[in-house]
This record gives sequence, structure tokens and C-alpha cells, in this order.
Amino acid sequence: MGSMTDVHFQMGCAASDTSHSQTKTSSKPVANGVHKDKAEEPKTDGGKTEDERVAVFKQLLMEKLMSIANEPPMKPLQPVEGTERTILVPSIFNCQETLAELNDTGIPTNSNVVVTYLKSGTHWVWELMKMLKKKQAVADGIPKEMGHLEFFPPSVLRKINGSDMPVYATHFPLWCLPKSAYTNSQLVYVYRNPKDVCVSLFYHFQGMSEANPKDFPPLSFDHLFEMFMGPSEANLMGSWFDHVADYWDNHRTNANILCVMYEQLKKDPVTEIKRIDKHIGSGATDELVQEVVDATAFKTLKKTKESSEQHIAFLFKGTMYRKGEVGDWKNYFNDEQSRRLDERLEQWQKERAEPVPLIFEL
Repeated sequence: MGSMTDVHFQMGCAASDTSHSQTKTSSKPVANGVHKDKAEEPKTDGGKTEDERVAVFKQLLMEKLMSIANEPPMKPLQPVEGTERTILVPSIFNCQETLAELNDTGIPTNSNVVVTYLKSGTHWVWELMKMLKKKQAVADGIPKEMGHLEFFPPSVLRKINGSDMPVYATHFPLWCLPKSAYTNSQLVYVYRNPKDVCVSLFYHFQGMSEANPKDFPPLSFDHLFEMFMGPSEANLMGSWFDHVADYWDNHRTNANILCVMYEQLKKDPVTEIKRIDKHIGSGATDELVQEVVDATAFKTLKKTKESSEQHIAFLFKGTMYRKGEVGDWKNYFNDEQSRRLDERLEQWQKERAEPVPLIFEL
């Protein structure tokens, strides 16, 4: 893996290999995070433009794809020391390298990290946290994957992004992370009701299948539902039930973990964003909070991030911003599936010292 951490941080080679697919971002924002076109893109920290940083990231991903050409598309994560638990991870992820670095040097002290199970608002909250930290309610052209710890460890992400690394993102279960990751940093854990997660996962797998049908054959919703109800070792990034339980149970005694309900953030974004702002210490004014609310409204963010999503089209076709609705599960679950998940949730809630608040429709 050494070559991946050292390769092409001088921009010339990487930019030339990927320039055909780059979308120029603009330099001057206007209302609601929409950019005006401008001939010259602004320089970021270290003199790198957004396009140059994206080019390096894509080059590293392409090298990773070539290195795993003969591997299965998903594989079990090697057991973390001290636990026998395991999860399925995509082979393109560099989970082992990231976890080795985290255990060795940890996440940089006072980092901000958005943590979620899959399809639970990661892109949304990553964007709004960046706006809070930068004190500017403008969506940039950087895809969320460029802050994702599963793709590359912190040292590589910082080389790609310079010191402009206000927020990391991860889907890692809590048990994977060294204790320093959630004692020296501020984690914002976003969770979503499992029925809507299941539906969103179904469409996510469809997007993976359309991009790579050989590696990811199409799944029916019934098949996806049975996977979702299965154990952690049978699920991508583990079981929703285990993932949410670990973070929820630990947040009660760890002030560095803030739990945010996806549905409550939809219902009352001002209050929830103020909670996030207080937790990460960004010191946003009421005016900035409202600007962030406006700039990260679902339809607005979907439009402003459309071009950045094209950077990962070779991994996923479609949009990460599909609907963002609460209660869409009612259009997919049959009565038996709904009953089974309700019964599983009832037993799961009994195992919690404090029940997890859940909202299934607004």
C-alpha cells in the first residue's frame, strides 16, 4: 500500500490522467450555495485548486482499482485486535491501512468527524459541518469521498486536501475505532430510522450494480431486506442494529459523541444545526446557521453537488441525493416485512439502557 500514500502529490501527472472528466468549479458564490462561472478557479490551501485536488484523489482511486482487479468486490474486514467481530467492506476501501494508522497515531487531535451507518445523511451533514467550520454557507466542488476515512487514512487525506480538512467522514462501527478517535475528537453520529435506511440502501446497491454489473448483480428489495435483517458479517459496514446501538449506548457517557436523529434534523434544522455547532465549537452566528439551513436544503444541495458526484461515477451511477424523504419505506415494505422489523426493533430497544428515539414519518 506504500505507493498509494506517496504517489502523485505533485499535480502534473494526476491532473493529466483525469482532466477529461473534471468539471470546473467556480470562484464566486451567490445565494444558496450556487456558484457563478468564472474562468479561473480560486487556489486552496497549499496552492491547489479544487480540480487539482480531485484529480489526485481520482488517480489514487484508479490505482487502487487496478491493484484489486483480481479480488472479490467485497471482503470481510480483518478482525480488530480485542474483538472477534467482523463486517463486509468494499475491496476499494483501504480500511486496514486506515485502522492501522488510527491505532498508531490516531485522528489528529480536535478533529471533527461525521459518523453514520450507510444511507443515513452522511453527505448532508458532512457539507453542513464544513460550512459551519469555514463560516461560509457555500457548497464546494469536493465530493464527500475525499474526506472519507474508509477510502484513505488521515495522512493521505491531508496530503490531498492540504490543511483544508475541516471534517472527516466515516461509516466505521465504534468497535473498529481506537479509543483516541472518540476521546480526542468531536464525533457527530447521525442515525436514521431503519426502514428508510433499508429502502435507500436498495437504491444505493442499484447504483453500484449499474456502474459495475459484473461485480454487483442487481438485487431485489426482498433480497436486500433479508440481508439487512442478517448479522453484521453479512452486511456492508455491519448491521444497522449493532452500529446504532454501539454509538448510542456510548454517547451517554462520552461527551465527545453527539447523536443526531436524521428525521429531527429534517423537522427542525435550526435547532439541530445549533446543537452540532455547539458540539464542534464552530461558534456560528444565528445568521450563519440560517444560511447553512438554506444552503443544505435537500433540493438545493442536490443541485449544487451534482457536478462533484460525477467524480465517482465509475464507482456509482445515480445520485447520493435521491429523495431524502421520511416515510418512503411505506412504498416498499409489505406488511410482513414491516412486522418483522418492528418486532426486531422492540427487542433491540429493550436491550438499551435508554431507548433510541426513532421517527418513521413526518
